[in-house]
Amino acid sequence: EKTIGGALGTQPQLMSYDSPRLPSITPAIKHLLILNAIVFAVNAALLGRLSSYVGEGGHWFSVSWDLMCEGYGVGALRLLSYQFTHSFADPWHFLGNMIVLFFMGTIAEARLGYRGTLKLYVAGGVAGALLHLALAAAQGYADVPLIGASGACYAFLVYAACRTPNAMVFNVLPLWTVAAVLVFIGVYSTFVELAAGYGSGVAHSAHLGGAAIGFAAFRHDMFVDWSDHAGVERSGPLTAMLDGFRARQERMRLAAESARSSRLDEILAKVKAEGLTALSSQERRFLEDASKRG
Repeated sequence: EKTIGGALGTQPQLMSYDSPRLPSITPAIKHLLILNAIVFAVNAALLGRLSSYVGEGGHWFSVSWDLMCEGYGVGALRLLSYQFTHSFADPWHFLGNMIVLFFMGTIAEARLGYRGTLKLYVAGGVAGALLHLALAAAQGYADVPLIGASGACYAFLVYAACRTPNAMVFNVLPLWTVAAVLVFIGVYSTFVELAAGYGSGVAHSAHLGGAAIGFAAFRHDMFVDWSDHAGVERSGPLTAMLDGFRARQERMRLAAESARSSRLDEILAKVKAEGLTALSSQERRFLEDASKRG
C-alpha cells in the first residue's frame, strides 16, 4: 500500500513452479487485473488526477478521513476506488502489486471461487485502509491520502501461504517463509512509525490489515463461494437454520413414536397376562387410537 509521495518498499518474489509455464490465470483475478490496468491507464491519461493533486483538483479515487466525508457519505466509496488506483508516476508499485495478485490470487481463487476471490480483494483492501487511517489519524496524519492494492494483495499473499505453505519461491524459500518475513517487516515498520513518527510514504499498517483478513479468511473458511465446488455445496445461514429446525422436529417425532411403541408393548403385555378387563379407560383409549393408526 502506498501513500502519496512514497513507493512500495518490499514486494514478494515471483513464484517458481516445476514447469516453466506460468500458472493459468483464473477468472476473478483476470478481471481484477484488467480493472486495475484500466484505472492505471485512465489515471495516466488524466495526469494523475485520480491519485494526486493536479492544480486545484485531484485525488478523485484516493481515500483519507477528510475525503471520505465528502459528498454526504458518498466519499465512503473511496474505500473501494482507492484499491484499484496507483500513481502513474510510479509504475513499479502498480507492477509489483499486479505480480503478487496474479500469482497469489490464482492460488487463492482455486479455493475461494469467483465471488469469494472478489470478496477477499475488497475485504483486504477495506481492512488495510481502515487500520492505516486509524493509526495515521492517531499520529496526526488523518489528511494524508492512500492509494494502491497492496492491502488486498497482502490478503491474497497470506491466504495463499496458508493454503500452499510449501510452494517454493524461486526454488529457494517456501512461500510461508516469504509471507512471514514480509508480515514481520510490516509489523516492525509500523512499530517504528508509531515510535518515531510517520514519514516513509509506505502504508505498512495497510499491509497488516490485509494480511490479517487473509489469515482470518483461510482459518475460518470465509468468503468461499461453495457453489464453485462441485460436491462441496454448503448451506447459507438461513438454510442451515431451517435444516437444523427440521432436524430437531424429526428427532422429536422419532422420540414420540418410540414412546408410543413402548407404551403399546406394555399394554399388550398386560392384556396377554390379565385380559382386556384389566385395562383402565385411558389404556383402552390408547389401544383404540393405536389400532386406528394401523
